[in-house]
Amino acid sequence: MGISFWLVFISPPLPVAWAGSASIFVGPAGGAFTVGSTFTVSIYLNTGGNSINAIEANLSFPPDKLQVVAPSAGKSAIQIWVSQPTYSNQEGTLKFQGTVPTPGINTESGLISTVTFRVRSVGQAVLKVLDSSRVLLNDGKGTDILGHRGNGIYRL
Repeated sequence: MGISFWLVFISPPLPVAWAGSASIFVGPAGGAFTVGSTFTVSIYLNTGGNSINAIEANLSFPPDKLQVVAPSAGKSAIQIWVSQPTYSNQEGTLKFQGTVPTPGINTESGLISTVTFRVRSVGQAVLKVLDSSRVLLNDGKGTDILGHRGNGIYRL
């Protein structure tokens, strides 16, 4: 007579926003640049198959390593800017807030904006999409479905 053992693996349920969650990411996600040179980074939105109608993208960068030369609200999936893109080279921050009228937007790589940086010093710089960023579902409730933030890491 043998003894049987059963292993049961129980995983916690995934948050509702995880299935089909949105992401904000930067491209290129990496690269090497020399001091004094400039390079352009694009900030993208993937709605995870959902229709969304508002975004708030907050990013940080090391101000001792990088300096914003110019953010651009020109070509963008965002149709109405709540406020024009803002940045602070002293604090190392970028902020984008905008909306898309109903029925919203459903995209895998919608351009939010582009930003040109100047390299100030040698080292590594991380362009980080902050936790305060949000992607709001076009559901009449403003449900935040941001589940992934894709940062950029640059060698200077």
